[in-house]
Amino acid sequence: MIAEINKVNSFHKLKSTVSMLLLFTVCITSFATASSMGEEQTDKSTYRIFDGKKKTIIVNGYSTSFEWPKVLQKKLVLYHGGKRIIEVQSATRGGTPIARWMDVKTGKPRKAWLERLRPKIKEASSKGEVIVLCQQSLQWAFGERGTGIDGPDDIQRIEHGADVLEKYVRLLREDGADAVFVATHIYKKPMEPQIGNERLALDALIKRQVDGVYPGPDVWTPTKKMYPQAFTKDKLHPNEIGAEIMAQQWFETLLKHDSKRIPRRSREELTKLLAKHDIESHGTRTYLNVEYVPGGHERQKLDIYLPKESTNTRPLPMVVWIHGGAWRAGDKKNCRSRVFLEEGYAAASINYRLSQHAIFPAQIEDCKAAIRYLRANTKKYNIDPERIGVWGSSAGGHLVSLLGTTSDIKDFDKGPNLHVSSKVQAVCDFFGPTDFTKMSDFESRMDHDAADSPESLLVGGAIQENKEACKRANPITYVSRNDPPFLIVHGDKDPLVPHNQSELLYEALKKVDVDVKFHTVKGGGHGFRDAQVGRMVREFFNRHLKK
Repeated sequence: MIAEINKVNSFHKLKSTVSMLLLFTVCITSFATASSMGEEQTDKSTYRIFDGKKKTIIVNGYSTSFEWPKVLQKKLVLYHGGKRIIEVQSATRGGTPIARWMDVKTGKPRKAWLERLRPKIKEASSKGEVIVLCQQSLQWAFGERGTGIDGPDDIQRIEHGADVLEKYVRLLREDGADAVFVATHIYKKPMEPQIGNERLALDALIKRQVDGVYPGPDVWTPTKKMYPQAFTKDKLHPNEIGAEIMAQQWFETLLKHDSKRIPRRSREELTKLLAKHDIESHGTRTYLNVEYVPGGHERQKLDIYLPKESTNTRPLPMVVWIHGGAWRAGDKKNCRSRVFLEEGYAAASINYRLSQHAIFPAQIEDCKAAIRYLRANTKKYNIDPERIGVWGSSAGGHLVSLLGTTSDIKDFDKGPNLHVSSKVQAVCDFFGPTDFTKMSDFESRMDHDAADSPESLLVGGAIQENKEACKRANPITYVSRNDPPFLIVHGDKDPLVPHNQSELLYEALKKVDVDVKFHTVKGGGHGFRDAQVGRMVREFFNRHLKK
């Protein structure tokens, strides 16, 4: 009898391990951007890594990169049939982001560079080709340690971060590196979202096409998904699971650069580690890149996440995340509404056409088409059609507000599934713009009235010369007493979208007796870390969608 029980337990443990491996596979293949995985560079690059010539890989980073280079070396040796064709060396030092290796203003090397990094490159280049893998951070690059990129709309800091990265990679090339691959920091909970947003500066760098410089892997997404299991007790530094994840990410990036096939056996070590630590999967069911407009634009897709199977067959409430990015950038991959999966919600995240693809109202038409797709397929995904909420930030905040105030307006319902409604039952708006024509009345880092401002590009011309178009794009235009409940959150120090934009929406909703709450984050910028706000969002959706 005991033996039979042990067999059953062993089976469940194996099943759990396989589930986590599948989750990891999704994490490293579906959530990494094409640029961060090196796929866009594959055909353009003339540099080859796996050409049979002896090479040296030098890893530059700090404490989070102490262990994974050793794991990468083992993978490369195994790939080459036991031969050490590519030598992996470390030039790492604790507490040394880029600003500690190099003066970010002048681009001149600091002591750590002169004593540790430059000698390594020089010695290695005397023996053959040198590849530098940089897993680095922009901490201190903007002044204070905690100051960073607030989000996709923070164009000034994104470009500044790209400037720092460009000085850094050019110095590596000048010192003798034949190729440089750059990745940004792993997930770091106390310093999010700024750490995660460093990838935006890396994307900007890659677009500059600096000779010999290529994107490294996205190590932030998989380490975030495996938090805290992939971290030591301090929850800041990677453990052996984290080291394995990062080494695998780098290994696959190098192979993809050369259009090489990824060996299936390269992921076997992760399976063993998961079994060793008895880590169980949450069993999330995932549907990625679902076309909500069949055969439509490449951006007209969404991702759907469902909680693990349960005996409760009641249809699930859903929270749909809509990303920001000034209507010209951003992606559905970072689905913030997934935090509700553990509470029995379904989650989804939408991509929509950007302003360079089509001007307004294409963006709200896409969002409505996505909601209609979900409502038309409620039985397939076990979603409750009467309990769909939306949540978005910045440009996404603007679009969720429009979804809320145009629920009874048919003008923006275009495309398939018109037999169902695009109505939503709850709206959470994080610092979304509303009345574009009044944005420049307040202090901002950008001139919103300029012809090349995000708002002007959205409506197809300078906003002060296109006031009718701005009125049509303004959620306040459509406010009525039939609108769903709203939660509006905005920082009073937002340097990009003036706090007044949310004040205007709040007053309009309140005037017609819509259930609305407006929370101001004192000292909050364009994005913020605030536990109170997290609780507020959770309570809001629970109150209106878990009835």
